[in-house]
Amino acid sequence: MERSVTSRRPRRICVAGVGAIGGAITGLLMEAGHAVHVVARGARRAQLAATGLAVRSGTRTIHARPLLGEPADLGVQDVLFVAVKAQALPEFLPRLMPMIGPGTIVVPAVNGLPWWYFQKEGGRFDGSSVETVDPGGVLMRLLPAGNIAGCVVYITAQMQADGAVDIIGAPRLILGRPDGQRDLVIADLAATLSDAGIGTSISTAIRADLWTKMALNLATNPLSVMSGATLHALFHRPDLLESVRAVLREAEALAGLYGVRPSMSLDAMVERGRAAGPFETSMLQDFRRGAPLELGAIADALFALADRMGFAMPAARAIVGQARGLATAR
Repeated sequence: MERSVTSRRPRRICVAGVGAIGGAITGLLMEAGHAVHVVARGARRAQLAATGLAVRSGTRTIHARPLLGEPADLGVQDVLFVAVKAQALPEFLPRLMPMIGPGTIVVPAVNGLPWWYFQKEGGRFDGSSVETVDPGGVLMRLLPAGNIAGCVVYITAQMQADGAVDIIGAPRLILGRPDGQRDLVIADLAATLSDAGIGTSISTAIRADLWTKMALNLATNPLSVMSGATLHALFHRPDLLESVRAVLREAEALAGLYGVRPSMSLDAMVERGRAAGPFETSMLQDFRRGAPLELGAIADALFALADRMGFAMPAARAIVGQARGLATAR
């Protein structure tokens, strides 16, 4: 079924959170001619105000001056990308509400289990929240499902010490409504992103796509912290690949308990991983910087789902426990 919505390209676009992913999206949209508002915090905001945004992709460097502002000053947007760490959302998203009107599309470009997962899900847990990513269900109550475009991010990007963002490979997004419907607003947004060099497809089964990404994140991020290995090593060293496969099997089984088959088979996920270059996962980068690890949305939220079903996940829990111990000991 398709919503009847007037077709129009988004005119007011904001990116909240201008790290590696948010910076990549901002730079590519601005290169394509869009005026992009951004909301940034602390040192990153000062850096953007002083020197602007530099994004390197392939052989070109994009220099851009995004429009910095506060949510109350920027006003209601057509599209709002939220690109902060999942653990920051309970504090950060309420601040963004002045930019969100009835027709605003909010695109959470975050890792792990999204807070909206059970909105319009249709199963036995429909409408429930997951405490790990949405304490007290605040985010669930804050935004109706109609404002949300679920997003799966396949953008390999790194932010350097000088604030420049390096994009590795071809950036890609998958968008989908929580209720599985298609509409012209999402189609126009996908076209806008694709025209800007961010290959974007639309899914009518966004949770299947999410489970593929969540399984890969769970299998690689904590293990990279435990081993210090790059993505290439995780999928090519036999000992590490055995651990990756064990966690993927557990995640695939957990998805099945919630009535979802990931959009990729386990072997296809491994093949995707084997094509990765010698890049560090975002969690390993955070570990080396002394930043908090994104274990809540990537691991603990999935363990909460497993606990609901009485499902053990011993391989994943052991690796996550070791990664957490290393982070605590820093």
